[in-house]
Amino acid sequence: MVPNKILQCIQRGETALGLTLREPSGQLVELAGRCGLDFVSFDAQHDTWTPAEMGAMCRIADPYGMTVSTRIPDGAESTILSYLDRGVRVITIPNLLTGQEARDLVKYSFFAPLGLRSATSIATMHGQVGGDHVRLFQEVNANTIIVPQLESIVSLENIDDILAVDGIDYFGAGAEDMAQSLGLPGEPQHPRVAETYDKIKAKLHAAGKRMFGEVAASISPFDLTRDAIADLLQQHGRHTKLGW
Repeated sequence: MVPNKILQCIQRGETALGLTLREPSGQLVELAGRCGLDFVSFDAQHDTWTPAEMGAMCRIADPYGMTVSTRIPDGAESTILSYLDRGVRVITIPNLLTGQEARDLVKYSFFAPLGLRSATSIATMHGQVGGDHVRLFQEVNANTIIVPQLESIVSLENIDDILAVDGIDYFGAGAEDMAQSLGLPGEPQHPRVAETYDKIKAKLHAAGKRMFGEVAASISPFDLTRDAIADLLQQHGRHTKLGW
C-alpha cells in the first residue's frame, strides 16, 4: 500500500507540501509527483470532481507516492465511501456540528475496530499483501485522515463532545460560513470570526489535536495564474476585471 505522505511528514515534524487543483489535469498531477510534492488536493464540494475522476487522479498520483486529498460534498456514508474506495487517503468533510456527527464520520471512514467502513473496493483490495485482509484493513486505517470542517458557531458550542471522538486528529476551517453563522454574512475577516477560531484552536491544542492548515500547505495553479494575469495587465497599464 502507498503510505500517506502527509502523515509521514507530520511524524518527521515537517510541513506536508501539495498542489490544489480546480480542474482535472493528469499532467499537473504528474508534474507535482515528479517535482517531489507530498500531496495533491481537490474540491468536490464546490467544484465538479466525481469519484470516478478521483480514482483516475489516484492512479496517476500513486506511482509517485503522493497522497490524494479531497473535500467531499457531504458526510453521508455513501459519499465518504465513494471517495475512499477509489484511493483518496484524506477527506475533508464540510460543516461538522456535533459529537454524534463526528462519531458517524469515524464509523463510515474506518474499518473495525475504529469504525465500520463497508468492505471494500477493488482499488482498496489492490493494496493487500498475500490476501491478508486483516493487515489490509489495519494499513488502510493507519493511512486514512478525515478532516471535518468547523465552520459554524454551533461547532464551538459542541467542541468538547467533538474532541472526545477518537479517530479525528485534524480539523478544517471555513471563515465565510463561520461569519454567516455569527450573523456576519460576507465578513470573513471580521474580528469575531478570528476570535472564534482562536477559541477553537485553543481547545484543539489542549486536546492534542490541530487544524489541518498547521501541518500542510499547498499552492493553486488557478490562483497563481490569476495573480500572474493581474501582474501582466498592470505592467501594461491595464487592470484586472476581477474583484477578488
